[in-house]
Amino acid sequence: MPVPLPLPGLSFTAIDFETANPNKASVCAVGVARVRDGQVVETHGTLVRPPIGYDDFGFYNVRAHGIQAQHVASAPSWEAVHATIVDFIGADPIVAYNVPADRPMFEKASAVYRLTAPPNEWVDALRMARRHLTLPKYSLPQVTTALGLPSFTHHDALADTIAAAHVTVALCHQAGLAAFHGSDVLAGVTLARRPGAGWRTGR
Repeated sequence: MPVPLPLPGLSFTAIDFETANPNKASVCAVGVARVRDGQVVETHGTLVRPPIGYDDFGFYNVRAHGIQAQHVASAPSWEAVHATIVDFIGADPIVAYNVPADRPMFEKASAVYRLTAPPNEWVDALRMARRHLTLPKYSLPQVTTALGLPSFTHHDALADTIAAAHVTVALCHQAGLAAFHGSDVLAGVTLARRPGAGWRTGR
């Protein structure tokens, strides 16, 4: 199954986290994918050693992503990873599949080390999917299947990130959207479109 075609003007960075336990500061993996003109052009992913006090690996988290304490024993801490991730993102809008879950992970893991998350615009690909698709459920694998996108390993941070990027581009193609402009996109609305393309606002 093909990935989305190029879409000039559509650029962002997608991100996804996995955590060791329900505490959002317990980040144990992160993935980022840079999109330029609707194409994934660069990716980065790493395991992360959760901070002391947040490093218990919960049964349900491990069952989902398969990461255990021994896998991150030699991994960098979020303190060490933070600058790399922030530099990778730059000034891009940040796309996540379920922003209310992923954004607090970025913020809380950073706060443990007295670091800050970047002030960039966040765009919720899950919310976009709910605006533009009619499905019984909206899990990331179900949405990728509905859009005819490649299968992937769910709950692998980098794989989820790339899938979220592809979903976002595919939805923008479907809706005729060419770029993100401010917080309007969080409501499923954009101020830009490709010339001659129809588009839905979801309103």
